[in-house]
Amino acid sequence: MLLRINPQERKQQNLTAIYEALLHLMSHKPLSMISITELCAHAHLSRSYFYRNFTSFDQIILTYQEQAILTYFRRLPRQSKITLPVLMTQYFTFMQQMATTNQLLIDNGKAQIIVQTFEAAYTLLIRHDRIITVTDSTIHHQPYYIAFFSGAVVNILIHWQQAGMVEPPSYLAQQIVRFTASHTGNGLK
Repeated sequence: MLLRINPQERKQQNLTAIYEALLHLMSHKPLSMISITELCAHAHLSRSYFYRNFTSFDQIILTYQEQAILTYFRRLPRQSKITLPVLMTQYFTFMQQMATTNQLLIDNGKAQIIVQTFEAAYTLLIRHDRIITVTDSTIHHQPYYIAFFSGAVVNILIHWQQAGMVEPPSYLAQQIVRFTASHTGNGLK
């Protein structure tokens, strides 16, 4: 008897396969030297699969990472809203687990994808009103705020990773809260 995989599971399996194949190839040579044919052969997927689903290697990485971080954030405490310290502690814990992948992306000039991934997840949490704000609650809706905040968080992540991730994720979360509070004039400690 053949087991049938539902289309959603097949889609996820294919995304995982092409993402992991891309990371494997990136660990051996620069991204610019990887061809679509080579990637598809390593992923055991057709070139038509790639062209039907993606426009670039960046899109593969972004799609996979957005799904991964959203899945991780879904595991946040079940109360209706979460605080910034809890959110940031969870984020840095997740990123600590992804350190090898993050370094691979950074080394290949793809740090912006990490920013985009955070931005997409953070935007979704705001849209679903899942974040408790201790500052002006309209700040999330100000032009460029999410871009500013996402870039700052990921820049801290990159520096933390390059320094060997000595401090615990909760320390980074406290720093983010402190920096954003002092920036908005709340002066929270």
